[in-house]
Amino acid sequence: MRSPYLKILVVFVLINLSVIPVTYAQEKKVNQKQIDKQRRKKQKQAEKEYHDAIKQHMKNQSRNTKAMMKQSRKESGTMTPVKP
Repeated sequence: MRSPYLKILVVFVLINLSVIPVTYAQEKKVNQKQIDKQRRKKQKQAEKEYHDAIKQHMKNQSRNTKAMMKQSRKESGTMTPVKP
């Protein structure tokens, strides 16, 4: 004779075992979203720092050098071959 408590215990254990992988997968998905968000934030910050450094470099140059750099940027844009 099996007791009804044993059946309830077995059902309870089976339900808990089936829920664990689902919660783990959801947690992993949330963690991956947080990692991706941090990665995008770091990339955006690095890009901003790069552009700020270029601006600072331009400010440090003399007027003639600034003019030459500006001219070089314009020419390089027109002289660069089109990529397929």
